[in-house]
Amino acid sequence: MSLKENNSFTIQTLDDLLRCINLASTLELLGYPKCGNVHRTKNFDLTKFEHFFAGISAIQPNFRDFSKRIEDNYSDSTSDFKFVNLGKFYLESTSEMVKWQRGGNVLLGHILILAPLVASATICFKVGTKKLKDFIHVLEKVINDATVEDTINLFKAIRVSKPGGLGKINKYDINDENSLNDIEKDKITLKKIFELSKEYDSISMEYFSNFKIILNENLPYYLDIFNRYRDINAATVNTFLKILSEHPDTLILRKSGKEAAIYVSKKAGKILEKGGVLTKKGNKLLKKFDKKLHKQKGAMNPGTTADLIAGVIFCALLFGLRF
Repeated sequence: MSLKENNSFTIQTLDDLLRCINLASTLELLGYPKCGNVHRTKNFDLTKFEHFFAGISAIQPNFRDFSKRIEDNYSDSTSDFKFVNLGKFYLESTSEMVKWQRGGNVLLGHILILAPLVASATICFKVGTKKLKDFIHVLEKVINDATVEDTINLFKAIRVSKPGGLGKINKYDINDENSLNDIEKDKITLKKIFELSKEYDSISMEYFSNFKIILNENLPYYLDIFNRYRDINAATVNTFLKILSEHPDTLILRKSGKEAAIYVSKKAGKILEKGGVLTKKGNKLLKKFDKKLHKQKGAMNPGTTADLIAGVIFCALLFGLRF
């Protein structure tokens, strides 16, 4: 399938939606070799491949509760989407993610990326509209209507997960104990906090741009690669390389600096030019680069790019991809 040929949902039930969520995180993790990430042959010292699987399993009930709550609370007269309560989901799912494994923050990025996409899909499903353009419209409203309370719960979720390589903004620093009071006093909505952090975090930029990287730039590419080669791993890894080549990874940017992030992006682009995982030459270069990045013990891990890939896969599944 392609977006031009079929730009409507294919899911029939909320259970189908949950299957898309589970598969999105699982297929992202299984993509091999996504250079610099934890994958089936490479672990970090404290964070291992199986920790990600544990995290994925742990948050599935949270996604079910989230989707069911949205379905139950939406009606034809609903005009304000603040009832979605993104922040509550961030906090509850992150708490379960860290509770069920000892590898640290393994899925905060997946949680942040998938939450508004899942919320939008649930609302579209409830309304009975399945078109991509309607999904994008609802997504924008879900983000724009998020509240100050959502921002406060986002900060609490980040503190629970204790992620590495956080950037800082002048006033609302996640590590500043006064931040929550300042957010409430200044009425900083979710859209606003992501706007303030968009220059050093691609997930923030996605919220600010209504998921441009995922929906506009890479969902069509992912589907095209899959349609041409009928290889889900190739679609995942080569789309990973494409995103990485076009958008320097902001986790690397925060951990190792701009020069390092640009270097990794340029190298990813050269590997993709050689065919990426689809060719013998590209695959050889990719595995060699993966080893080089892993020598840096996570400091050169394109972790944000991996989170974006989970969003791409979710949308591909939502709109009909089966492998």
